[in-house]
Amino acid sequence: MDARLQRMLDHFEIREMIEAYVHACDRSDLEGVKDCYWEDSYDHHGPISGPGWQFATDCVASLEQYWTSCTHHLGQSRIKVEGDRAGAETYYFASLTRDQDGAEMLDLQVGRYVDVMERRDGVWRIKDRRCIQEWATSIPNTDSFVDRASFLPGIRGEEDLSFKVLGLKMGNGRIERRD
Repeated sequence: MDARLQRMLDHFEIREMIEAYVHACDRSDLEGVKDCYWEDSYDHHGPISGPGWQFATDCVASLEQYWTSCTHHLGQSRIKVEGDRAGAETYYFASLTRDQDGAEMLDLQVGRYVDVMERRDGVWRIKDRRCIQEWATSIPNTDSFVDRASFLPGIRGEEDLSFKVLGLKMGNGRIERRD
């Protein structure tokens, strides 16, 4: 295969895995988050850090315990592939809502995922992730310029509309490669 085409495929598959990770986090899909990590991986994510699969468990439990919603927005990714290993830096913006004494709070965070990826048996997953926080803040979420109740709500789990339109199931949030 042409080296440029292989590079494009590798970049696509790595970026798709990063997108699957944030989708799984936002929908509280534990198995989907775990699927983004190799069993012998590590994630340094501030106060929730550890082996990748344990991080996934702790992350989803934390999201379900403290926050009522979570939405990630991904920015650009820089990816460098060298054989079956790759380095990637991806910018993110995360917004979360939680209840604080009867008031809804909006927690905002901006940072970067700096990843070492490995391809094993043709599949890219995270081997080592470092979550770098650029800034974070919390503000009351009291005013809205639109009628929020008129929109469909985001739902944690397979009942969320995204699962249907993407043809996904919980624990299998990665869109399969078609050869």
